[in-house]
Amino acid sequence: MFEYLAESRARFLRRFRELGWTEFARDRHASWGSLLGLYLHQLDDEEGWLQFAARGRSTVDAPDRREEAYSTFEQLAEDDARVTAQTRALLRAVTAEELGRVVEFGEPSGSTRRTMERIVMHAYVDELAHLGEMIGLLWQLEVKPPYLDWIDYGVDRPGPAAAGASPAAAGGSG
Repeated sequence: MFEYLAESRARFLRRFRELGWTEFARDRHASWGSLLGLYLHQLDDEEGWLQFAARGRSTVDAPDRREEAYSTFEQLAEDDARVTAQTRALLRAVTAEELGRVVEFGEPSGSTRRTMERIVMHAYVDELAHLGEMIGLLWQLEVKPPYLDWIDYGVDRPGPAAAGASPAAAGGSG
């Protein structure tokens, strides 16, 4: 699921480059302001939940990316690659048993206890929701989103995701 998010972010970043930095960073009154703000929040979510909360650290200490700290798509791509690598390393090491482990982590409102599985799923669902928000904003700009249907993700390349895929499904919709 996180590989899907990483691929989706890469596709969106390519589309955002086509828009140009000014349009990308323009406040659109979304949940995190601009498309840039939404993109940064996705990285914050993934890193904050999977590198901080899942490891029993406080989410208060997690990164809080600021739009003004970024001025190029290359900076975003580098930051995204770092977060993606961290996520891959963490999830490669997670066992089924560990998903049931209860983790205590700090939040601004105090200490919270959740299973590792709930933390991982929260990170995924929250990031996916913001992906949908970016799709809606691109539609408003009359720009075709580089959306990739989950049903089509990975079917055109070897591996577990391709299992049972029909040749028609390999065409994708993104």
